[in-house]
Amino acid sequence: MPAPETETSKMEPWLRAAANDAALMSDFNTICGFGGRMSGSGQDDAAMAWAMARAAEVAATRTLTVPYDAWRCEAASLELLGPARRSLACRPLLRSASTPGSGLELDVVDAGRGRPEDFARLGDRARGRAVLVQHEYPFTGDHVHRRRKYDMAVEAGAAAFLIANNVPGQGVLSGSSGRPRGGAGIPAAYIDHEGGAALASACEAGAARVRIAVRGEEIEDARASVGIAEIAGGRDGVIVISAHMDGHDLGVSALDNGTGVAAALAAFRALAARVGPDTPSLRLCFFCAEEWALTGSARYLAALAPAERARLKFDINLDTVAGDASLTALISDFPALAAVVQDAADASGVSVGTWLPLMPNSDHANFARHGIPALRLLAGFGKPESRVNNILSAGDVPAIIEEAELRQAVAVTCAMVDVALRMSDAQLESLASR
Repeated sequence: MPAPETETSKMEPWLRAAANDAALMSDFNTICGFGGRMSGSGQDDAAMAWAMARAAEVAATRTLTVPYDAWRCEAASLELLGPARRSLACRPLLRSASTPGSGLELDVVDAGRGRPEDFARLGDRARGRAVLVQHEYPFTGDHVHRRRKYDMAVEAGAAAFLIANNVPGQGVLSGSSGRPRGGAGIPAAYIDHEGGAALASACEAGAARVRIAVRGEEIEDARASVGIAEIAGGRDGVIVISAHMDGHDLGVSALDNGTGVAAALAAFRALAARVGPDTPSLRLCFFCAEEWALTGSARYLAALAPAERARLKFDINLDTVAGDASLTALISDFPALAAVVQDAADASGVSVGTWLPLMPNSDHANFARHGIPALRLLAGFGKPESRVNNILSAGDVPAIIEEAELRQAVAVTCAMVDVALRMSDAQLESLASR
C-alpha cells in the first residue's frame, strides 16, 4: 500500500520511493514471524541473522556479541490469602529475586501509582511488606518507569514488589526489574488489572496478605547479538540508525519493535544512494538485550575505543514507530535536534512533535549518556488510548499495525538522516550542544 497521498505529494521523488518500499510489510511480517524474540530464546538470534542478510544486500555487515545478565523464570505463583482466598495471575519481572522455596507470606501495602510522593506517603509502612503499584502508559511526559518504581520499593525496604496492569482485560505484562547480577533485589512480578483491584480492595479493608513464590535461574556467560551494517562515506563521521531486535514473548513484539526493525531496514536501503564522498558514513545498528535494561547497546558503546565512539555524530533510534498516526521525537536534552526534526517533517510532509527531556526508555539513551546526539522516534506519545497501549502485552501482534503509519515512519527517518548527511562537520558537532 503506498503512503497516503496527503503525505507523498509533498515529498521529493526519492523520499516518496522510500515511503513506498515494496518489501516493507513483508519484512515486518517476517520479523514478527520469528516470535517474541526474547533475548536467550534463540528467536532473537535467528531474527538478527535474517536482518543482517537483508542489510547485506546493500552494505557490508558484521555481527558481534556482548555479555548480558541473562536469567529465566523456573516457576512463579501468587495467592491472595484470607477470606477472599484465590490465586492471582502473575509474571515475574526479568531478573526478579527468588523467594525461599516455600515462598513468602507478606502483608500488602498499596502505593497507588508508585510515584515518589506515594512512597513518601507510605514511609516505613513499606518495610517488610509487598508493595503494590500501578503500571502506567509508558509514553507520557510525567511517566515514572517500572524500574524506577521497583528501585523505590527496594530503597523503602519492601520485601516484594507487585505491579498491576492499568488496562482491564489485558492480562499480565512483561518487563525487566533491571536488577544486575549479584545486585540487591526483591521478588517482583506483574499482575493483571483484576488482581490489582482485588489487592487494592483488600488493602483498603485493612487485611491484604499474599503468598508469593518465585524461582529463577541465573544463566552464566550469556551473550546478546549486535548487528551492524555500514555504508562508507567520504568524511570521518558516522550517522547511526538503531533499533532493537529483541522483545517479549507474550505477543510477538510487533509494536516493540518489529515496527522499528522493518522501518530501519527500509530506510537503510533507500539511503544507500545518498551516501557518498561528501557525506559521513551511515551505520545501521540492531541491538538485542534492549528489554534487559538497555544492556545490549550499553555494552556495545562502552566497548568502543574512545576515538571510534567520537566518530558517532547522531543516533536516530526507531522504537515503536507505528500504532498511532502521531509521531514524536524524544530528543534527549539536545535542543539543536529540534531543528533537524522540523526540517525532516517539512521534507516528508509528516508532522512530528518533539520532547526535550531525556527519556531513558530505549537505546537512544545510551548514546545520549556518551554525549552523542540521539533521539527516539516514537508513535503515540501522550496517547494512552492508542494501539500503542498494547505494548508489553499479549496484544502486541501484527494486526494492530496500520501500514500507512509504518510508511510515514520510514519517510521521516529517511528525511532526518538525509538532513544529517548534508550537514557540515561543524554543523554536526553543534548538535551536541546542551
